[in-house]
Amino acid sequence: MSGNVEMEPEIAAAAALDLERFGPAPTHLPGDPAAARAEQERRRRPWNEGGPVMAETRNFRLDFPDRSIDARLYVPQGAGDGLVLYLHGGGWVVGSLDTHDRLTRMLAQLSGQRFLGIGYRKAPEHPYPAALLDALDTWQWLQANAATLGVRRFAVAGDSAGANLAAALAMTVGAAGQPAPAAFASLYGVFDSNLDSVSYLMRGDGRFGLSRAGMSVFWDLYCPDVGARRGYSLSPARANEEQLRTLRRPYLMAAGLDPLRDDSRRMRDVLVGAGVTTAYAEFPHANHGFCHLSSVSASARMALGQAADHLKRALAED
Repeated sequence: MSGNVEMEPEIAAAAALDLERFGPAPTHLPGDPAAARAEQERRRRPWNEGGPVMAETRNFRLDFPDRSIDARLYVPQGAGDGLVLYLHGGGWVVGSLDTHDRLTRMLAQLSGQRFLGIGYRKAPEHPYPAALLDALDTWQWLQANAATLGVRRFAVAGDSAGANLAAALAMTVGAAGQPAPAAFASLYGVFDSNLDSVSYLMRGDGRFGLSRAGMSVFWDLYCPDVGARRGYSLSPARANEEQLRTLRRPYLMAAGLDPLRDDSRRMRDVLVGAGVTTAYAEFPHANHGFCHLSSVSASARMALGQAADHLKRALAED
């Protein structure tokens, strides 16, 4: 990753610092998912230091009939009456509330809205649709507890695999005729199970972090049934027009050096084709995951600011 002339200098410097601190990052998952989770926690810890201080940060458990999951509520100073359900990335296998703590705090601060993150169940121990069911059950819990939380409007957002879950949640809720999220925001989302796009083939060798081989492993662990991946709850960009139209006020952000870049481009195109007004931004000199680098990267701060502003305006309009 480091030293590539295409990459924003601050992001390249961060990659070099990671290399110095931790050694080469794995470009695909090892055989032990638990070890992969611990490795990501270790590598992300320094980038979660500092950042905005919330008026309240509350950790608690969400109890559902057959399971409990961790949740974290972020309340910025002067919070409005909106709440964003945030679903973290990590290929449905790694990632946690802690790996995405600063990123979520940044979005909460910049938007002036409450954010709720959840520690949804992970593959391979809990393959599809476990993570999506956790997100859907959390959404229903939010609707039932709106008054207690002091909110009236809700949106959904996520990064990478979390954006995949967020899009699937929004379309599933909308298709069921239930109140849909006021907005959907994605940071370099996974929107298709196709691994043969131009960006996968050009950017997927691991030079920029995330690799095509790594995404292949993530897909195999999350949904071993290759045929099932064509459905919109796994590949949102393959949704039909009726399903796409349930996605309200979408915002899509892509990174130019990301193998997933074309997922966002395709999602934008199918939404626009379905008549859905869609906000889109692309950061050509950034890689997958760069929004974790808000302490050093101007592009990360700008990307988070744009997503937060979109959510803030959408919640005010609803």
